[in-house]
Amino acid sequence: MHHHLPSISSSTFLLNLLFFAQLPISYTQNTASINQCYETFRCGNIQNLLFPFWKEGSPEICHNEGFELTKCEEEDDEPVIKIGEAEFRLVFVDQPGYRMTIAREDLWEGICNPTSKQNMTLGNHFFRFHPTNRNLTFFYDCNESVVQRDGVGFTCTQGLISFYADDLVERGSYERFSSSCRGGAIQVQINDSIFGRLKTEDPENFESGRWRLGFDVQYDLPEIFCGKCNSHKGLCDDMTSPQYPICKTHGTHNLLKLHSSSTSN
Repeated sequence: MHHHLPSISSSTFLLNLLFFAQLPISYTQNTASINQCYETFRCGNIQNLLFPFWKEGSPEICHNEGFELTKCEEEDDEPVIKIGEAEFRLVFVDQPGYRMTIAREDLWEGICNPTSKQNMTLGNHFFRFHPTNRNLTFFYDCNESVVQRDGVGFTCTQGLISFYADDLVERGSYERFSSSCRGGAIQVQINDSIFGRLKTEDPENFESGRWRLGFDVQYDLPEIFCGKCNSHKGLCDDMTSPQYPICKTHGTHNLLKLHSSSTSN
């Protein structure tokens, strides 16, 4: 199955800092300087990560809620990112587009034993679901009579049927079906590009994990950048270019600019 490459090529867009004017010695020696957050690092099988992502050992100034990465030492696997109280696998990052692909950690190894029968929320105003996502509802351990006509079945408990249906919540049928399924129900998002392949998959592949390599989330990097600037004695100016704001350091003529640059392959 085709899926996103789990790395970020240095030949594509990368976020970086532009320094306007020479930094004075006192500034470059400041251990709380934001420019420390723009040193790329690897976590798991994803390379060239930088602000707003961070991991254990990153300078405190680089810590951003919702972007902490763990399991970085497992170089052949996707790292874990914690957003609110939920954990996800970080599958792909499009840093110039301020977008990442994440998948539920509790469904990563298989869909039959989610740790929580609750719908996951992002719980952070910096994040929003991408419009290319599709909503699926998984119903667990149901009687065959309640399986919806358009539902696709799978087996978690012998003698009972579990199934999923597309956008069932939006059709207003969630409560009626969930009350008839003793295992409960959860809503799971998936990228629309993968959705069309599900009905043709082998049931064993469907029931296995990495479900189904996730969904897309946008994050507001300019707002995160400005919040970090303002909280560390800077003044963020986004009037000229809201997408690429400038952080002005008090008492100096130095500017830090959130910037995207590219080189052709």
